[in-house]
Amino acid sequence: MAEPLNRTSIGSEGLLAKPDKGLVEHLAEVTALGAEIAQRLGLPEPLRVKALLACAFHDIGKATTDFQSYIQEQRKKAIRGQRKKAYPHALASLPFVLLAESLLAQRYGWERHRLEATAAVLTHHSPLGPELYKGFETVAYHPGLEQVLCEVWALLEAHGVRELPSVEEFWRTVQPWLQNSPAALLEASFSVDGTNRTLRGILQGLPPQEFAQVKAVLHLADWLASARTPQPSLLFLSNGDSALQAHVRALNKPLRRFQSQTHQARHAEVLWLRAPTGTGKTEALLLWAGDTERLLYLLPTQATTNAMWRRLRRIYGEDAVALAHGRALYMLRRELRRESDEDPLDERLFGSVFARPVTVATLDQYLLAHLHGRHWEERRTLARRATVVLDEIHAYEPYTLGLLLEALEREPPARLALASATLPEPLLALFPRGTLIEAELELWQRTRHRVELREGSLLEDGSEEALRYAREGKRVLVIANTVRDAQALYHKLAEWGWENLTLLHSRFTLRDRMQKEERVSQAEPGAIFIATQVVEVSLDISYEVLITEIAPVDALVQRMGRVNRQGELAPAPVLIYTQWSEGTQRVYGKELLAWSLEILAQLPPTPTDRDLAEATHQLYERVVPTEEWQRELAEGRATLGELQHILGCYTIDLSDEALRERFTARRGMVTVEVLPVQFVEEAYQLKEQGELWRLPELLVPVPIWWFREFAGCFAPNSDLRVIQADLPYTEALGAAVPTRIEGSAAILE
Repeated sequence: MAEPLNRTSIGSEGLLAKPDKGLVEHLAEVTALGAEIAQRLGLPEPLRVKALLACAFHDIGKATTDFQSYIQEQRKKAIRGQRKKAYPHALASLPFVLLAESLLAQRYGWERHRLEATAAVLTHHSPLGPELYKGFETVAYHPGLEQVLCEVWALLEAHGVRELPSVEEFWRTVQPWLQNSPAALLEASFSVDGTNRTLRGILQGLPPQEFAQVKAVLHLADWLASARTPQPSLLFLSNGDSALQAHVRALNKPLRRFQSQTHQARHAEVLWLRAPTGTGKTEALLLWAGDTERLLYLLPTQATTNAMWRRLRRIYGEDAVALAHGRALYMLRRELRRESDEDPLDERLFGSVFARPVTVATLDQYLLAHLHGRHWEERRTLARRATVVLDEIHAYEPYTLGLLLEALEREPPARLALASATLPEPLLALFPRGTLIEAELELWQRTRHRVELREGSLLEDGSEEALRYAREGKRVLVIANTVRDAQALYHKLAEWGWENLTLLHSRFTLRDRMQKEERVSQAEPGAIFIATQVVEVSLDISYEVLITEIAPVDALVQRMGRVNRQGELAPAPVLIYTQWSEGTQRVYGKELLAWSLEILAQLPPTPTDRDLAEATHQLYERVVPTEEWQRELAEGRATLGELQHILGCYTIDLSDEALRERFTARRGMVTVEVLPVQFVEEAYQLKEQGELWRLPELLVPVPIWWFREFAGCFAPNSDLRVIQADLPYTEALGAAVPTRIEGSAAILE
């Protein structure tokens, strides 16, 4: 409990925010950074003031005897073994920011229950939720606190906030709230529109966008204060157009007509771009983005995201471009350690919340932010101020599209581009109307493939054709629709003695998968590459022959894009086996496969890129209106709306099973990463070497139904915090089903 003191007797100079930084100095730095960030993000005046309040008060709770004792021990490096953590300073800050925001509400005429600054301060270290800070007792404030308040008043006045009462009046008013635990305030009742609500309930019910903006400014300012270069300009792109123009000049190729058109359309708020693979679609999108201050480039897979991250770093500069996906931490450690021994803290932190000027991310990261995943406040605030590019928009299931459409409708970005080589009209009709730009006619006239529909099955008949072409020195791509069939094909060709053989599917360790991707990208003549759908939008390869099982037209067009990619060779053979397996039918559905076969039969033997795009349009015209497709689209939209309504300003609690089931951007077979037993010893070695960040290299995704069917094969490993799995795994084949079983689950393999 604090007592009024003569502030000349005890000053604030000795109070620390960090072992190497004084409390007042830190508050001043964060407030100055917050003021500039709020201005750059265009926060309206009420939210700008609230953001300044949050920045100025966020760490005032460090002026407690408990925290100062804790930080002094850290400073002296005197901590030994386990020690009780200091009292949460965000909670200790609550009475002060709550009173200040309430008083300013009276002065400015704000709604009294709009407490965005209070919510931001309370949650700047822990997400807002129903159990946050329950059970905490009272705390003893440091005698120097009143002097800190004087400094805070000076900070706020310097930034134009002059409507607070005097420090003396504020100090007297806050005293009753300091008699009890600050946590008690969260359960206290306040009158809102004639009804009593707890403060916790009031904070949950705040307008999410406004709360998110205030918290985003606080977090970004606080993180920048600890960054290597604490400058808000690092969050914004200042020379995007000139950097891209330099890149284009270095290519030493004249712009194509459609690229020039996108550059001329750079003032369009929504762009639709349709251009064949390998014609410069990415450069066109970046020309449209122009001098945007923030660019968010979204792609379907981690592999495509990694490749685009490397590409955009070369254009905009390494410090300007961030990576965000489920394996980003691993990728950053792996890639950036080659350049520096420092832990890439800034890259990890700012990349994960879309805070770099350019962020390359999977669409999942964008959608999970709208499903209230951790740091949703920063991601959504920054995305709303960004130019958002949705590349390969054709690649998503209707449920994912439903989530996306609902997110874009609720919180549209500053500018939006949709792009694909096959941008079907029925798909475009779902999105906001845009300026459509198409590649010039001559680019669509390429004939890169010679398509043959073959009777028979891929497994029985396709393997012989693959071997025949390989013996002729061709590089052959064989694509099966299930892991089981891909493994069976590999077995057969290996038994026939063909050694130049590689298998790739989703059930390899990350290490093996990366090695295989590198190998197949530099394949020699006579190579046979057997894969599943993982190649459709992830690998930048160009083979000479494609042999595949029948699949939906749009998927087949993507597969064809991995053969004779640039169209520099004579039309490449594409053999499509029309007899589909039961597993394929379960994956795609009989009706979709039959429609695709009918459309394919109408193609000319050497279709142009325009013919293939039109075939995709025809399939979408049939599929989009179907009851099942529309139902899944509606489910996606409803899920996002329902979750946001339930959670309000809360971050999703993934320990809640019902909420966790909805926290996904994709439908389909759910997988869980496990550690095969043969890699356990290697994992422990990584831990001993301090390199446990490399553990993802050893993990394998397996279907969740395996846990039910083969429960004895899986066990938690608490030391490594993974699930250990006793299952067949080889570098050549990947993970296989532990025991062959009959039944519908096994057939999905």
